[in-house]
Amino acid sequence: MLKQRVITALVLAAIVLCALFIPNPLLWRALITLVVLLAFYEWLRFCQIEALPIKALAYGVFGAAVYFTQSGWLALDWVIPVVCVLWLVLLVFTMTDALNILHIKWLKLLIGIVVLSSASFIVIEIKNLAHGHLWIVCFLCAVVAADIGAYFAGRRFGRVKLAPSISPGKTVEGFFGGLVLVSVIYIPVLFYFFSADAASMLLLTVLVTAVVSVGGDLFESKLKRHVGLKDSSQILPGHGGILDRIDSILAGVNFFALGLLVLGYLS
Repeated sequence: MLKQRVITALVLAAIVLCALFIPNPLLWRALITLVVLLAFYEWLRFCQIEALPIKALAYGVFGAAVYFTQSGWLALDWVIPVVCVLWLVLLVFTMTDALNILHIKWLKLLIGIVVLSSASFIVIEIKNLAHGHLWIVCFLCAVVAADIGAYFAGRRFGRVKLAPSISPGKTVEGFFGGLVLVSVIYIPVLFYFFSADAASMLLLTVLVTAVVSVGGDLFESKLKRHVGLKDSSQILPGHGGILDRIDSILAGVNFFALGLLVLGYLS
C-alpha cells in the first residue's frame, strides 16, 4: 500500500509540475478542468444522487458553471470575497452542530457546483499572474507544510482531539504544529524577498490559508461520514479519490487569493 501511495503521489506531482511550469496556459486550464469534473462525480456521491437523468442534468449545470466562471463573465474581485464568506459558513457547519440544513442533498449539490467551479476559476487566474507559477507553488507549499507539520506534531505530542466526531486522528497539538512549520518555512523566505509590510501580510495570508485548509479537510470528512463513505472514490490508487486530495486546496485557495487581492497582486 505504501509503495502504491508513493508511486501515485510521484505521478501526480509530475503531472501538476509539468502543467504548472510549461508556458502554454491551456495545459494548466485543461488539468484543472479535468480535476474538478472528476471531483464533481465524487461530490454527487455525497449528495446521494443515483438516478442517471438527474446526474446528467447536474453535470450539465456544473459544466455550464465551470464554463461561465472560466470565461471571465464574473469579476474575480467579486467571486473571491463571496466564496470566502461561503467557506466561513461551511466551516461553522463543519465544527458545530449548527446549519445541519446543509446536509439536504440539493443544497449540497448547489454548494458543490459553486465551490468546485469557483476554485477552478481562481486557481487558473492565479496561474495567469506574472510569476503565477510561483504563487501557486507558494500556496501549495503552505497547504502541504500544514499537513506534514500536523502529522508529525500530532504523532509526537497529540493529546487533545481537534474534531473527534469527524476525524479522530487530528489533534489540537498537530494543528498548531502545522502552523509552526508553515511559519518556520515562510518567515525567512517572505522577509527576504519582500518588504517588511508586504512580508507580514503575506505571512498572515499563508497562515490563514493553512488554518482554512485544515477546515476544508474536516468539511469533506464530515460529508463522507454523513453518507457512510471512507473515501470519496477509488480513482487514485492508494490515495482514495480526487476530493480526498484537493479538499484542503478547495478551501484554502480562496483565502490565499483574498490575501493577494488585498495586497494588490491579484486584479
